[in-house]
Amino acid sequence: MKFLLAILLSVSIIPQPASVVEKGGCFTLGPGTAVVSRCADFDEVAAVFRQEMAVPTGYEFSAKRSLFSRAIVLEKDESQPAEGYRLTVGRRRVKVYASDAAGAFYGLQSFRQLLPGAAYSDKPVEDVAWKAQCCRIEDAPRIAWRGMQLDCCRYFYPVETVKEFLDMMAMHKQNRFHWHLTEDQGWRIEIKAFPRLTEVGAWRDETAGYDDKGDGVRHGGFYTQDEIRDIVEYARHRFITVIPEIELPGHASAAIAAYPELSCTPDEPKKVATTWGIKKDVFCPSPTTFSFLEKVFDEVLELFPSEYIHIGGDECPKDAWNKSAFCRNLAKELGLSGVDDLQYYFVKHFDSYLRERGRTVIGWDEILDGSAVQSTVVMSYRGHKPAIRAMERDMKVILCPNRWCYYDYHQNEIEDIPRNHHLFITLRKAYNYDPVAQIGDSLYNAKGDLILGYEACVWGEFIPDTKQLEHQAFPRAAAIAEFCWSKDENRDFADFCTRIPKEFERLDARGINYSKAFYNVIVNMNLEEDYPRDVELEIDVPGAVIRYTTDGTEPDASSPVAPSLLHVNKGDVIKARGFTAEGEPLGVLMTREFGK
Repeated sequence: MKFLLAILLSVSIIPQPASVVEKGGCFTLGPGTAVVSRCADFDEVAAVFRQEMAVPTGYEFSAKRSLFSRAIVLEKDESQPAEGYRLTVGRRRVKVYASDAAGAFYGLQSFRQLLPGAAYSDKPVEDVAWKAQCCRIEDAPRIAWRGMQLDCCRYFYPVETVKEFLDMMAMHKQNRFHWHLTEDQGWRIEIKAFPRLTEVGAWRDETAGYDDKGDGVRHGGFYTQDEIRDIVEYARHRFITVIPEIELPGHASAAIAAYPELSCTPDEPKKVATTWGIKKDVFCPSPTTFSFLEKVFDEVLELFPSEYIHIGGDECPKDAWNKSAFCRNLAKELGLSGVDDLQYYFVKHFDSYLRERGRTVIGWDEILDGSAVQSTVVMSYRGHKPAIRAMERDMKVILCPNRWCYYDYHQNEIEDIPRNHHLFITLRKAYNYDPVAQIGDSLYNAKGDLILGYEACVWGEFIPDTKQLEHQAFPRAAAIAEFCWSKDENRDFADFCTRIPKEFERLDARGINYSKAFYNVIVNMNLEEDYPRDVELEIDVPGAVIRYTTDGTEPDASSPVAPSLLHVNKGDVIKARGFTAEGEPLGVLMTREFGK
């Protein structure tokens, strides 16, 4: 769609830097440009940049500067904060000053965003003036943990998709990749000690989703250990730590299908789940199971150097344990308050096992239920109450509350996408997430340092392929990236929207199938209010106007402009659409029958 708003600022970077001073003139990237590291710590950063920029430009960049060549120079500056940088762009020199390699890398990411969006193309681009606005940027992140989660279990995504996801994280200066690798519907990681995990557990007979109507198509796949090493190394070059998630004690159907002896009912038929939802088969807390999981983790630790290992811990039904004489007796022997507290037994055991090996356990917020293991990190996804409970116990937390941070949810109610959760997270809502308002000033001010950071989750139930994954993740990933990186005083949604057109230019160049919901009309109203009620129509596109009709016709550039509030009765039908100042239509037509 032709976009006429043309708010392509000279310096249009996401996430917004701490300080930007524009200067006259431009730096032009050319075939003679050198990309030079003056510090051995930054050599790898410079090499990756040379390699990546050679693709769209077709240039072969030198690692050595000649006297008269234009150059991009990386320099050590111990005064810069961790992951921070100073970027100066002159007519003939670009300099990045940083105290660590991550800062140098992020400085180059900002420089790359100063170039035309084609700089992110994964193929050569002709007839582009590779110019960057001269400026001075001072920048550093406000939060250390800036994460994205990807579920590769409900549907398996190829290695190329995972790497593309990492590339987009790097573009937005995100640094924690939470990789969901085991589930009821598929086991996705090769474990050499247990080959049936991938021979059996990685494949399901069909996909039936929530409605039990199977598609009859076998689905599956897994990542070999060599592929995982490659992905972890690929992420390392982009200053992204990969945190694997191995689910226990629930979400274990795929593992149990491969090895039924891991369950409390080994003689019953087992299969990899074909439907979504919570499944009854969970790991039995037996010596056999613990030995199995320890061997699994031994191989996982060899593949992932991350300090943190995610062990799941969510949505574990206890019926199988309550019916098991072994589990009931074990709970008594351990002096637990009941069979349900065997979850604590699981978490405590593997927390100790992993801590002995220098790792820290993360678990979903159910690990707080009943007893809690103090040394674990709580990932609070069911809102903020679990985070509050954890912080009151002086436990560390990572926030990913589903109502703000689950990007498998709809972005707009008029999006033409497959069936999804009946929940919405618009770009505006994702951007304006305010944890302080949810947690409370008092607790946040007293114990806010217990919050390690934030991440957005992309669960896979309704995301069968790469294109749908891209649609769900972007551009909302840019919103949480700016929330995590930029200072409060530098974050403003209206300003963010002026930078979105350049963001879309970059995503277009990369071939990312991002959501266009940004262009659609949003309906705001109080669903608890009786009719007649007041309705607000909004659109995020800067400078756009909303035009509407009530007579069943489609609005055009001559239709009335929507007032700030529309008074509607039950049964009223409103059609609305955004238009540019020049009268060009934006997005998808919104049709709403109220009270239906």
